[in-house]
Amino acid sequence: MTDIIIVHSKFGDSTNHWYKWLANNLILEGYDVTLFNVPQEKNGDISKWVSEMKKQIYIDKKDTYFVTHGFGTIASLEFIESLEIKKIEGLFSISGFKEDAQEIDVPLQMQHETINYDKIKEKVNAFYGLCAKDDQHVSYKETKRLMDALDGKCKITDFGGHFLEDDGFTTFTILQSKMMGIMSK
Repeated sequence: MTDIIIVHSKFGDSTNHWYKWLANNLILEGYDVTLFNVPQEKNGDISKWVSEMKKQIYIDKKDTYFVTHGFGTIASLEFIESLEIKKIEGLFSISGFKEDAQEIDVPLQMQHETINYDKIKEKVNAFYGLCAKDDQHVSYKETKRLMDALDGKCKITDFGGHFLEDDGFTTFTILQSKMMGIMSK
């Protein structure tokens, strides 16, 4: 049984956008899903995200995938770097970015100066990025730069915004289909 951990963006919590929809659909398909949630009052600081992740997320097997969005990607990378695990299968990043991102709409509050991407690559087999050229919060160039640092694949679309409810994303069938195709290999 594959474990999937969904980590929401800074815009809202796990009840917004497409997160619950994706979690429910993946559960119906037979996957074990953890829908991470950090309260909105704590969601501006990476260290608080990582602290909450340590309370909510438990990884006990290789057959594990992260699905992350925006700020949740950088928090997940920090979390994965801190873990004592051998290897997990993959990470899907929707509009993710690195800790030194310049083309994002809000400055980051990072305790550590840099993330060790080589260490993360030792712990995760594959990385997949999705971003849109019309994203008003994170430039698609930042997601591409992150995937390049992780030796991952990046799909850049013309439209989709930041893949939020306001952009029309209360469901995300394309993401689910792509994930299931990759996870079934």
